[in-house]
Amino acid sequence: MTLNIILSQSEETHMFFGIDLTSTEANPSACLCLNAKLQIVFYGLLGADTEIAAAISLNSPQVVAIDAPLSLPLGLCCLEESCGCQSRNSWHGRLCEQELACRAAPCYFTTKKSIIRRMVYRGMALKDKVAQQGCKVIEVYPYASKVRLFGKPIPRKNMAKGRFWLREKLIALLKNRQPFLEQWNHDLCDAAIAAYTGFLYAHGKTEALGDVQEGLIYIPTNSCGRKEDG
Repeated sequence: MTLNIILSQSEETHMFFGIDLTSTEANPSACLCLNAKLQIVFYGLLGADTEIAAAISLNSPQVVAIDAPLSLPLGLCCLEESCGCQSRNSWHGRLCEQELACRAAPCYFTTKKSIIRRMVYRGMALKDKVAQQGCKVIEVYPYASKVRLFGKPIPRKNMAKGRFWLREKLIALLKNRQPFLEQWNHDLCDAAIAAYTGFLYAHGKTEALGDVQEGLIYIPTNSCGRKEDG
């Protein structure tokens, strides 16, 4: 567990926690918490789901925004090809994922052939665990948030140019971002975008994609940044 506390715990109840979730606990997930002033409260790389839940409980955030699928397509009880459950949809994945593709922000579809099956299972379990703490848990997709906030083109985040570009964008969004922002990898940057999307959600500045019975993904409204076509 690596957690960097920037601000001491306060009585502020409006906190926003972002998670760039990985598929397994062996590969730490980037986590970051913002307060209502968009100051970074803490950030770090956390392994076990119990560690993530413990970090969340430090400040009981109003919103926890997770970058991972948090639900299955209608009709599916699992993602195992050996199981006879079938999706009710006439399209691949969930409706929210189809709507992301229509907004020039395609993602992995949640299907029985998905390469992120373990992440889906982990995300769903973590959502239930965190919701028991009284937090509102939402699904976000940082790439789509970046499209809405900054427009296209978006440099590849695994390249040095892309990381520099994203850090520069975060400087304009966050308050106490120096000097540690320069040390962040793209996972921590995405966790920050997730937390910021949670902040926007709490202020009524997100659009819900998908079917409420199946699962929603929240992205910033167009009014929060540049238009999709840049």
